[in-house]
Amino acid sequence: MNDWIFVSVIGRDRPGIVASVSTVLYQNRCNIEDLSQTAMRGQFAMILIASTLREDALSGLQRDFQELARYLDLDINLKKIRPEELAPYDAGETEPFIITVQGEDRPGLVYGISEILAERGINITNLDARVARLGGKQEYIQLFEVDVPKGLDHSLIQDRLWKRGQEMGVAVDLQHRDIFRAINRI
Repeated sequence: MNDWIFVSVIGRDRPGIVASVSTVLYQNRCNIEDLSQTAMRGQFAMILIASTLREDALSGLQRDFQELARYLDLDINLKKIRPEELAPYDAGETEPFIITVQGEDRPGLVYGISEILAERGINITNLDARVARLGGKQEYIQLFEVDVPKGLDHSLIQDRLWKRGQEMGVAVDLQHRDIFRAINRI
């Protein structure tokens, strides 16, 4: 039976972090099952789920990651997870949508949109938010990937998001993921 381990790594971005973390996992006979990594404004963040058949892997990983964390000045956290915790959130029957938010950066923009989604039981599966230079000026852009329960009226959600965007001074759009991808060729 596999043991499952969740690992988070945070620190100053530089070459070699992924190689060092994956080396520790490999040396402890762990397999990386899922991984997401990004760097923003000089900061590195990675989360991953690894599996192992070794019952004693967690203690070896903790020791080796403690040493790596000191050496590379990283925050590395491990958590053993039960197999039943690997199941994604079940929102029932859903459809995938993309919400885009664009406008001037200000506090509360993520909150403003996520509050509406939470009130309606819409799960955010991925969120990317950043400041980008568009047409000579800086714009704040959010890209939410969400699962909308099938029973919800998409036009009502779009209307509520549009109104919230007006309140916050940003443009907000909701599109089915298939349409968004076809238009934007992701």
